[in-house]
Amino acid sequence: MIGAITPNFRRVTLELLSPRTVCLRFVLERDDPDDREELDDIAFEFEALQTHGIELDVKVIVDARPIEELHLPGRVVFGRKE
Repeated sequence: MIGAITPNFRRVTLELLSPRTVCLRFVLERDDPDDREELDDIAFEFEALQTHGIELDVKVIVDARPIEELHLPGRVVFGRKE
């Protein structure tokens, strides 16, 4: 994600849903087509770097509420200082 994250990215979480299914969850402050393209690239690169095939579930949440109110499951891999 180095170089791909913009100030619009609030949080990115990673959650293992099953042994072969991973959920990448992105929280954006506002919807932006350039950021959507960046997160698609991040997801593609993440999937390509796996040694075994996985099913990748990508979720995008556009929300400006306080991050604590969103109750995001999974491990935080990026969190913007707020």
